[in-house]
Amino acid sequence: MGRSERSVVELLREILLEAESISFSRFMEVALYDEAGGFFARGRGPSGRSDFVTSPETGSLFGLMVGKAIESLWLAQGSPEDFVVIEAGAGSGRLCREVLRSERGFSSAINYITVERSEALRQVQAETLGRYSNVSILADLPDLSTSGVIIANELLDNLVFDIAEFTSDGWAEVRVALNADSAIGDSSPEFLEVLAPLDDFRSSLIPDFAPQIGARLPIQVGAFEWIARAATSIKDGAMILIDYAGNAEDLARRGGWLRTYRDHSRGDDPLLYPGEADITSDVVLDPIRDALIDSGFRIESETTQAEWLSGLGIEDEVATGEAAWLAGAARGDLEALIGRSRATEAAILTDPLG
Repeated sequence: MGRSERSVVELLREILLEAESISFSRFMEVALYDEAGGFFARGRGPSGRSDFVTSPETGSLFGLMVGKAIESLWLAQGSPEDFVVIEAGAGSGRLCREVLRSERGFSSAINYITVERSEALRQVQAETLGRYSNVSILADLPDLSTSGVIIANELLDNLVFDIAEFTSDGWAEVRVALNADSAIGDSSPEFLEVLAPLDDFRSSLIPDFAPQIGARLPIQVGAFEWIARAATSIKDGAMILIDYAGNAEDLARRGGWLRTYRDHSRGDDPLLYPGEADITSDVVLDPIRDALIDSGFRIESETTQAEWLSGLGIEDEVATGEAAWLAGAARGDLEALIGRSRATEAAILTDPLG
């Protein structure tokens, strides 16, 4: 059987028959990003066959606000004639399109680079962004060391992570294995969790606090690697990270930080439907802060999305939209309809429950 004909489940079976167990990050890498059958490789996500909705997909307002944030950073750097925006995990290209449509002061200076691992989603971007000559579509972060800004909207939560569980002997690693029946040829393999000692590197990424037995945390190894890479792409400028996040103690206490999405249905078992479901987690803030500082960044602000959008003037944009609707309601033109949707979009974007 050729690789293109082999499912993610079959690939994981082969890996586990040889390895006995694998890290959760390895399982997640195959399930989401395998070139032939991974969730994102097949064009799943917030576009195409939609399984969930991210902020850019709610309408044009989020892109308008991100455009205002980019303009502020461009002005802070002295309004350079050449300004690079790198959007990592750009998905369908919707955010890029709305930023460019916002026609801010930086419009003539901007070179916009979208970065997306999924070839299927890069093809969607090519259709979405084909009219813009100042857009480059890449599969990986560029080696530029340039001035500008990096944007990562709901990216870190999708980068591979491991899982730690607190036991009577301390933190242990949650790994993935096959059950005995599957190992001897069951046609529907069941993937099981097994505990193993946690190595020193992963242990060092867990903040010091007093968890309860059974508490779990994500160890975002993929995010740490990505931040180090991103630091080499931007010499002078800023990074905007937007994601679900919390501190380690709160996440371990309340749980529920690991989620799956399949056909707009939320689940909590990442071992079901590999290749068919998105796997995501809240980001543990403590080690992410350390990774940013270690990579040379200075944390300017840390806030909620609602507060960030409010600071950018989202309420004023809603008021402008309402005025446009009242002025054009009788005509029912596109500008009036866009204005009418602003309040609904703003409510979604500022909902603390996301």
